[in-house]
Amino acid sequence: MTLDVDAVKTFVAIADLQSFTRAAEALGSTQGAISVKLKRLEERVGKKLIERTPRLVRLSAQGAVFLQPARDFLAAHDRAIASLSSVRRRFTLGIATHVGG
Repeated sequence: MTLDVDAVKTFVAIADLQSFTRAAEALGSTQGAISVKLKRLEERVGKKLIERTPRLVRLSAQGAVFLQPARDFLAAHDRAIASLSSVRRRFTLGIATHVGG
């Protein structure tokens, strides 16, 4: 099974903010797109992760178990991406001797 990073980010945002609307705002997305990403993630893992009613958004029992591993997954992803951009770069500046003197 492969997890989609954006879908996992969406799940964590919903869990943290307890709102599809606020998660959409935080992720720069729409509420509809957030719902679709969560639905796809739930289908992929075969578990209901979020319980939602018109007035309440909360983690299911499976969602509560999945939350910390999801955070760890995102942290590992961010570290992997950061390792690619942490290559040392060399900067050389040349100054004429009469300017520096």
